[in-house]
Amino acid sequence: RIEEGIREVMSAIAHFPGTVDHILSEYTRVTTEGGRLSDVLSGYIDPDDGIAPPAAEVPPPVDPKAVKADDDTDDDDAEASDDEEEAESGPDPVIAAQRFGAVADQMEVTRKALKKHGRNNKAAIAELLALAELFMPIKLVPKQFEGLVERVRSALDRLRQQERAIMQLCVRDARMPRADFLRQFPGNEVDESWSDALAKGKSKYAEAIGRVQPDIIRCQQKLIALETETGLTIAEIKDINRRMSIGEAKARRAKK
Repeated sequence: RIEEGIREVMSAIAHFPGTVDHILSEYTRVTTEGGRLSDVLSGYIDPDDGIAPPAAEVPPPVDPKAVKADDDTDDDDAEASDDEEEAESGPDPVIAAQRFGAVADQMEVTRKALKKHGRNNKAAIAELLALAELFMPIKLVPKQFEGLVERVRSALDRLRQQERAIMQLCVRDARMPRADFLRQFPGNEVDESWSDALAKGKSKYAEAIGRVQPDIIRCQQKLIALETETGLTIAEIKDINRRMSIGEAKARRAKK
């Protein structure tokens, strides 16, 4: 289903720093400055009809069989009537307050866990997953949704740009075999000593690498700046984008 793909995209997006904060600030803006909730969201995509659980609780796993049975019987009618109601009146402000309140509370818990433990700690990972569980059912309007997707994708674009530049310097300019580059570069994207080791090595291209080394390091410094700016490692930026792409592909397939 399209909704399942969109939920997966939202879950991936929730792991990218700044995205949840942005939507929370948009919600605050429309509720305090006289805007409309329908400028931010159009409804919710829940695996069931329950309200989002309190922030302290990690939502229990959903039984896919039970959901499937419900889908087969009630979903079409329920979704049609829900859509009609929301089209007429916009999202219910009381439910929105519950949903966004839970997200804001969990965001604060997650922020503290990240600050205390770092992103790779089990406690921080659990809080990020809990945040994603609360954030992903929110059905954002296209403008908001696409803005978040673009924010995540642009980080990957910047990353790829520097990786391509480094590959050109090594493969095209220094005549390093492409296979050697693809074997040796991953994991060394932000290690500024990587090209130094190559330049001091005994390979045929060592001297040529030495000549382009300042340019390689300049590209790596841009990758380091990207990591600092996003608060993510190169591997994490790639992983979030990979999961986002899987969700987008699932939604596209469901449309056909």
